[in-house]
Amino acid sequence: MLSVLIPAKNEIYLERTIRNVLENARGDIEVLVMLDGYIPDPQIVIDDNRVIFHHNEKGMGQRPAINFLAKHAKGDFLMKLDAHCAVDEGFDVKLAEDYEEGWVVIPRMYNLDIETWLPKRHKVTDYMYIGWKDGELRSLYYGGELYKEMHKRPELIDDTMGCMGPCRFMSTKTFWDLGGCDEGHGGWGSEGIEWACKAWLSGGRLVVNKKTWFAHWFRGGSGPGFPYKISQSDIEKARLHAENLWLDNKWPKQKRKFQWLLDKFAPPGWDSYMQIPEYDETFEKLYKHYHRRMHYPKYKGVLIQKFPSDLQMYHQVIWEKQPDVIVEIGSRFGGSALYFQDQLDMLGKGGKVITIDIKDQVEKKDPRITYLLGDSKSEEVVEEVRKLTEGKTTMVVVDGNHSRVQVKWELHHYVPLTTPGQYIVVEDCYVDRGPYHPRDARDWYLAHHKKVKKINLHYETLCGVTNGGWLLRV
Repeated sequence: MLSVLIPAKNEIYLERTIRNVLENARGDIEVLVMLDGYIPDPQIVIDDNRVIFHHNEKGMGQRPAINFLAKHAKGDFLMKLDAHCAVDEGFDVKLAEDYEEGWVVIPRMYNLDIETWLPKRHKVTDYMYIGWKDGELRSLYYGGELYKEMHKRPELIDDTMGCMGPCRFMSTKTFWDLGGCDEGHGGWGSEGIEWACKAWLSGGRLVVNKKTWFAHWFRGGSGPGFPYKISQSDIEKARLHAENLWLDNKWPKQKRKFQWLLDKFAPPGWDSYMQIPEYDETFEKLYKHYHRRMHYPKYKGVLIQKFPSDLQMYHQVIWEKQPDVIVEIGSRFGGSALYFQDQLDMLGKGGKVITIDIKDQVEKKDPRITYLLGDSKSEEVVEEVRKLTEGKTTMVVVDGNHSRVQVKWELHHYVPLTTPGQYIVVEDCYVDRGPYHPRDARDWYLAHHKKVKKINLHYETLCGVTNGGWLLRV
């Protein structure tokens, strides 16, 4: 038996989608619908006991809705379907007959003509990949010659690296073995990436079944748009969560690394993303001397992981901008927090340093400094910093985990805590790609937000890890 799960919110084609599924099924099915935060008007009346409606008055979001419906499903197989889709005759039988346990299956995809409720046959999508667009991890279409090359493949059941989110088929067992929908993404966004990565990294497969199809109405772009508000911050949250989970290999069920997926499919764009550029040889020697060989200088007897040239730049900025508070992400041994506190004391305004780290490595804590232990991007830590900086002129230094995803999170949460006219400093921006990419996170934030602008300080040195990381809150 197949359980078709349809999460719906203000969907004008929901009834048409349900009737199309019922008409084209050739096996034993049930259709479970979540009316998420709304009641259709006019009310949908379908005299068929195979259709079961659920209603959530407040609205829970797509992922929680799918998980809810899956818990109430009776089928051996589950198919998630958007509420504005058409399906092939016998789609359920065709998907089940070739299925192997552990697979996530996508029927071949067409665009839906909402006038005729038929697929637009001039272009089919069988293959997609995971790549980068506008600095963000996305499910992408192959283009040009690559599209032609991929779609010449004769295999009727074939591997695909990526997929969109409107439709997917798998056994109920596989759905729960893979943890269901990960609600850590939030209610909406990055569904295709989630299920592609779960399928492949768990040791299974993501395959396209060309023996059947579904057609999806793409309502964005020049179309009427979404019938409900989608917060841009929620979309960013989903994408950041996906990057953090998959690129950093944090999914607890994975048996393969994300790099395995890149090696298997060699998707376009990743070679340049992973490439580490050449840097000035003299600077590289200095960096290795300080950081790689742990030859750190000391400030008042405490190790400080800062270049002396950067400390001089901080001194000048603090003296000119005179913040009340400096929030430091990345305490490590405590030397830089001590240095910042002394700089504030020289201003004679009773300034305060708040320093954050996930580990407690400060041997002797200074009573003038507030030490917060925890993840800088956790809601609890961000809220505590918000309370401590309320009403105060605040500068922020980002010098913790330098991964692209982490720095994007920190910019997203800490730029709003930075006072207009003050700096948020992204350390280690001299690194562009590879295992560390704070510069990439900086560029992404500058491209998507008007809250900060990059400043080239007139006294920036030719040798320093803060070069290029001085962002002015505007």
